[in-house]
Amino acid sequence: MIGQAISKLQEEHHNSIGYRHMVTLLEKDTGKKLGSRRIRRIMKEKELQSAVRRKKYSDEVYIRRRKMKESLPPDLIQRHFYALEPYKRMVEDITYLPCIEQTYYLNAIEDLYNGEILAYTISDSVDTKLCTDTVKVLMNRIQCIAGAVLHSDGGSTYQSYAYRSLLEALGIRMSLGKTGSCYENAAMEALNGIIKTECLYCRFGKSNVKNRRIPKRDIIPAVEAFIEFYNTERPKERLGFLSPVEFRLRNPKGTYPMVVKQEKGLTEQENGKTM
Repeated sequence: MIGQAISKLQEEHHNSIGYRHMVTLLEKDTGKKLGSRRIRRIMKEKELQSAVRRKKYSDEVYIRRRKMKESLPPDLIQRHFYALEPYKRMVEDITYLPCIEQTYYLNAIEDLYNGEILAYTISDSVDTKLCTDTVKVLMNRIQCIAGAVLHSDGGSTYQSYAYRSLLEALGIRMSLGKTGSCYENAAMEALNGIIKTECLYCRFGKSNVKNRRIPKRDIIPAVEAFIEFYNTERPKERLGFLSPVEFRLRNPKGTYPMVVKQEKGLTEQENGKTM
């Protein structure tokens, strides 16, 4: 009886009634108190669910996603984009590479010590595999990675269980910024801007790139070549106009602030002038 009443109401209203509203309408028609869980179960069993904003996933999936978001790691960087040693504090992000055929995605990991791009992956899909593959490239390059901090934005690919489990297995401390704020990962945003402007826009033209007029066979090799140039040749002012790799090779153990002791016989004012 209830199933028939639900079917009749859905037919009259073009399958637009959700189970909550269905409970209210049925109670008015029957004069009986009905449970929402029972109505939802009947509608699901008889495939009489609303066609408006249907759930993409099951309730179990939504519960798991909610628990995942509740257990997200903290922001360990707090917008302090620096490091005193190589391979200790890194940032990661995804940027778009528009091509004629389709959009490709570059996921890169940058060392905050010298700005070096330590690992990157290019894929035609922006998914968890893109990020885990990049971490695996990093793992193969750097043996002693345990204890390092890897910071990213709050994108869904970085929140996934597979990505988080991989970092945990490697002993990498995951850091997650807020979603939707470029300032939470400003170092990587700046690097992505350099890749876009110096590599793509200057070579192919900004409008050509943005309007997807350049084929993959030109875009991908250009990005790969630029990353090699960026790491080994492009000078950075904050590194004394050395390239990231040159700076690391000259300072393999890091750079630490020096404490200068006050010389005897100098007044505080004189010492201040010497400093």
